[in-house]
Amino acid sequence: MPQLVGPNGKPISSADFENKKASAPALGERYGRWAGPEVQFLGLPGGGTIAFDTSQLTLADFRQMKGNYQINSSLTVLTFMMHQLGWHIESKNKKIANLVTEQLETVWSRLVRAQSQSLWAGFGPNVLQWENDVFGREVKLSKIKDLIPEDCRVHWKRIENRVSTPGGSVLSAHSVYDGIDQVGAAATIPVDNSYWYPLLMENGNYYGRRILESAFQPWFFSVLMHLFANRYYERYGEPTPVGRAPFEDEITVNGATMPGNQLMAMVIQQLRNRSTVILPNQRTPMGDKETSPDFDYTLEYLESQMRGADFERYMTRLDEEMSLAMFTPLLMMRTADVGSYNLGTQHTQVYQWMLNALSGDWSEYMDKYIIRPIVRYNFGDNAPVAKIKFSKLGKANTDLLNSILQAGITKGIYKMDTQELGEQIGLTVTEVEVVTATPEPLPGETPPNPDGTNLVAEVTELIVLRVQKQISKGYRNNTFGDDEFSIQMGYKRQLADALHRMDYSDPGQRVDDIYAAMDSWITATLKLGTAEFPTPGDYMGFFKNKLERMIEAFTR
Repeated sequence: MPQLVGPNGKPISSADFENKKASAPALGERYGRWAGPEVQFLGLPGGGTIAFDTSQLTLADFRQMKGNYQINSSLTVLTFMMHQLGWHIESKNKKIANLVTEQLETVWSRLVRAQSQSLWAGFGPNVLQWENDVFGREVKLSKIKDLIPEDCRVHWKRIENRVSTPGGSVLSAHSVYDGIDQVGAAATIPVDNSYWYPLLMENGNYYGRRILESAFQPWFFSVLMHLFANRYYERYGEPTPVGRAPFEDEITVNGATMPGNQLMAMVIQQLRNRSTVILPNQRTPMGDKETSPDFDYTLEYLESQMRGADFERYMTRLDEEMSLAMFTPLLMMRTADVGSYNLGTQHTQVYQWMLNALSGDWSEYMDKYIIRPIVRYNFGDNAPVAKIKFSKLGKANTDLLNSILQAGITKGIYKMDTQELGEQIGLTVTEVEVVTATPEPLPGETPPNPDGTNLVAEVTELIVLRVQKQISKGYRNNTFGDDEFSIQMGYKRQLADALHRMDYSDPGQRVDDIYAAMDSWITATLKLGTAEFPTPGDYMGFFKNKLERMIEAFTR
C-alpha cells in the first residue's frame, strides 16, 4: 500500500501533527555570572591618567558630597517629587488591592526616603518590620528601617547546578541574594525581613549605580574654586599697599632723622591701621628738566587685573555640571538668561519623563519584595498578584483635561464627590453636607415647597445617600462589622425642620425618638457583619426600609 513520505524520505505519521509542547529550557541559575562577589568590573586603560578614577571613591566620599548646596538641592527636589508621585494598586481581587493600598499608605513616606538613599549611595539597605494585627486579622508591614549603607553588605547564597556541555556535564556555581550582613549585628537579616534596592542596577551589581560619580569632578573643582576665590576676594578686597621712596634721603620727623625707606614703611603701617597718610611733595630734577614728573614719595595699591565675575561664571558652570550629572535640568533650580516660558516648560517636561523612568525601576522591586509578601502572608501563595502603578507625568495637557472635565460637569456627565471636594478646600464632612444641602429660607422668604409634602422624603434621601457612602467605604476597606465601625445618619436638624413645616407638634422630640430607635437598630445589625449582609446593597435595602417605617411610625 503506497504511503506519503516527508522531506526526510520517511513515511508521514499522524503523530507528526499532534500539538506537542516544546521542550523546556534550562531552568534556574545555570548560565552567566551575573551577581555575586566574584563579578569584576574593569576600567579602560589610562582612565586614572586622563580623568578621575571614580571607582576608587568610597561611600564616605559620596556622603561628603551630599553636603554640597547644589547636590543637596538636586537630591532633595528629586526625593520630594517622587514622594508626591501618584500611584494605585491593581489586582483582580478588590480586597487584595485595598489591603495593599492601606498598608503602603501607612509607610509611604518612610519607603520613599529609604529608597531615595540609593540616589547618592547607589543602593538602599532596609529592614521590613512585620506585625500581627489581631483586630484587623492581617499581617501588617508596620515599619521600614533604612540602614546605614556603609554598614551593610549583601549576604550571598551559593547555588550549584549541573550544566550539559559537549564534553559532558560540569558543575556551575552562582550566587543569589540571601539577606543583609550588617556590621555589629548578631545574625544575618533574612530575605523576608530585608529589602535591598539597587538604583538602576547594571550587570548584576547589587550596589547599584551611584549618580554622584559623574558629579564628582565638578564637585571637586567647585570646592577648590570656592577656597581660592575666597582667598582672592580677601586679598584684593583689601589690597596690599606699595610705597616708593629714595633710600638715600634723610627725613626728620618729630625731631628724629630716618632714611626715606623707613619713613615709607612707617607710613604704610599707619595706613593699614586706618591712619592719615602725609607724604613729602619733593621731586628730583631729571635731565634738563627742573623737576621729575612724579613725586619721589608715592603710594599705590597692588591690584589684580582679573575681576570676581570671572570666578562667578566658572563656579556657576561647575554648578550646572553637577546639576546635569544628577538628571536635574538647568532651569529646574535657576532662571534662564532669556525670558523663555516654553524653554522652562520643556525642561520640566524632560524632568517628569525622567521621573517616569525612575518610578518604573521602583515598581519592579516594590512589586516583588514588598507587595508580593504582603499578599502572600495575608491571602496565601495562590492569591492573585497585585502591582503598583505610578501615574505618568508629563504626558497630558493639564489645561485640556480641565476643560474636558468642566464641560462634562456642566452637561451632567460627571458628578463631583462632595466629601473629597470638602477635604481639598478644608471643610469638614459635616460642613460639606450643610453646604450641599438645600439652604434654609431667610426670614420672610417663601420656602421652596410651602405645603411640605415632599420635604421629609427629600431629607430621607439625603440620609440614605450619606449612609450608603459610609457603608460602601466600610466594605471597600474591609472594616464593615468591626467594633470600631459606626454609622452617622446626620441631617437631624433638616428632618426636624421638615416636620415643623408640615405642622407636626413637637418635631424635635419626634426626631429624637426616630434617631434613638435607628441607632439601636444600626448597632444590632452591624454586629451581624458580612455573613448576614454580603454586599452593601443588601444592607442598604434593609436600612432604607427601616428608616421609612420609623419615620412613618413617629409621624402618625
